[in-house]
Amino acid sequence: MNDNLIFSLDIGTRVVVGIVGVAENDKLKILAVEQMEHRDRVMFDGQIHDIEKVSSVACKIKEKLEKKLGVSLKNVSLAAAGRSLKTKIVRVEKSIDENYIIKDSDIDNLVLSALNTAKEEISHEGYTVKYHMVGYSITSFYLDGLPITNLKDHTGREISVEIIATFLPYDVVESLYSVAKKADLNVTYLTLEPIAAIGVAIMPQIRMLNIALIDIGAGTSDIAISKEGNIIAYSMVPFAGDEVTETIQQHFLTDFNTAEKIKTTSKKEVKFKDVIGIEHKVSRTDVLKIIEPVVKNLSKKICDEILKYNGKSPSAVFLVGGSSNLPNIAEEIAKNLSIPLERVSVRDASSINVVEYKSKKLKGPEYITPIGIAYSSMIDRKKDFITIYFNDEKLELLNVKEMTIMDVLLKTNFDSKKLIARPGKNLSFTLNGKNIVIDGEVGIPAKILKNGIASNLKSKVENGDKIVVVSGINGKDASITVKELKDKYGASKITVNGSIVDDDYIVKNGDDVKIIVENQEEFFVYINGDKTILTGKEQYIFIDIFNFIDFQMPKNKIPEMILNGRKASYTDILKKGDKIEIIV
Repeated sequence: MNDNLIFSLDIGTRVVVGIVGVAENDKLKILAVEQMEHRDRVMFDGQIHDIEKVSSVACKIKEKLEKKLGVSLKNVSLAAAGRSLKTKIVRVEKSIDENYIIKDSDIDNLVLSALNTAKEEISHEGYTVKYHMVGYSITSFYLDGLPITNLKDHTGREISVEIIATFLPYDVVESLYSVAKKADLNVTYLTLEPIAAIGVAIMPQIRMLNIALIDIGAGTSDIAISKEGNIIAYSMVPFAGDEVTETIQQHFLTDFNTAEKIKTTSKKEVKFKDVIGIEHKVSRTDVLKIIEPVVKNLSKKICDEILKYNGKSPSAVFLVGGSSNLPNIAEEIAKNLSIPLERVSVRDASSINVVEYKSKKLKGPEYITPIGIAYSSMIDRKKDFITIYFNDEKLELLNVKEMTIMDVLLKTNFDSKKLIARPGKNLSFTLNGKNIVIDGEVGIPAKILKNGIASNLKSKVENGDKIVVVSGINGKDASITVKELKDKYGASKITVNGSIVDDDYIVKNGDDVKIIVENQEEFFVYINGDKTILTGKEQYIFIDIFNFIDFQMPKNKIPEMILNGRKASYTDILKKGDKIEIIV
């Protein structure tokens, strides 16, 4: 039975909750629950500051659960706090040739470049702090500065993308591992608190909607925003239930615990003594008036943060956490977001339909996340880190979402420019007055292989996959020498910009090149009255004249061609001095 047990710990700022359960008919059957408060301030904003004291609480909870169930607990599931996450909004632009048709690979490379930029910015802010990227979302694409749904197959001069990327400090993961190790536990599953909470608070059939989940705790209010089945952003407001308690404490001159009781009571009147010893009797109505400004301020801060990262009001808001029952908090959030009150819902643990109990049934929004950690562990028994081999280098990736080859490249700081095989530059010059363009060489595309099979940046990766990326090779710029021009046109001499040049001279953009054929009488014809010299051949036919004049052939229309007053065909042989008319 021990192998089937699921043991999860929710290590909160003030309280640690331990749950032991077992999978039964696709539901989590909770066998036992224990919780304990930290004796001292050992955690701040979700970050463990005193590993020894936190692990002591975790160890006591583990021992109580083992004694209650008569088992030995060796493995544990944990969650990193959402308040530890860092979110960056980044926009990256890239210039392109205005005639270039945008491909899927260009879009993927643009997104990778934006993610690399976000990673560089977050690393710069944290200096020595290392970060795992845990998720990102594309906010919008732009073509020539204007929003566009899909860049593929368009042409323009500039493409850009705006993304929201979220990162988790590596130290947060390390401190969780240290706590578990000191409690003689092996971490077999790691998730993020917002992901765990959403897993049980929001049913799968509505996760495609744009929903904000808010975990209002004691010290912070953590925010996760879902859209189209994914979490697109995380944020945190350093303002929560303690501010309300402190307002009551200062107003009535009480200690913190007494203020907490005044805040949470549902009685019409509450009796208490202040720190001087004077007894008070205060109505619930008076308490609500005192805390009303603080609740309004908290709601405003939360909603401002939602609008910052979501860009608009979400379809619905779900509240979890111990302070989500604050009076009028749901009403104020609905008002600030301009959504109906019924779309702001406080999720109670008793409403979770994927859980059964052998122990006492858990009630209240504060148990959503602890249950979510255990349930997520039950349905998703993947490793918290997966091992990937990239160009023979062993990598460990934090496995909190579906991983792709793009995630692997981000981990290695791979330069996205190496994935792009740019064509060589074209060469443009005039030859006997006619504009000539020679195309640059096409580049060799980059190769992305997963376990030897051709893949792309969006290809999913799993534990043990071998990824190989061969950088693209840019095409060579177009080039031609005077010698090559002589051979091509049978010329004895060539001038460039009015001067005779050596055979090894490489023609440059904008050069004016003229072919001179020696020992050959000048051959000319009159085209629409203008004398035109033809060079480079011993004999000419009618169609050759189009190489010496600036003429655009009209679509779906054949021009009328006259040679010496008679209708001509393309293959008529020309003689010196012929009079030609082209009528469109």
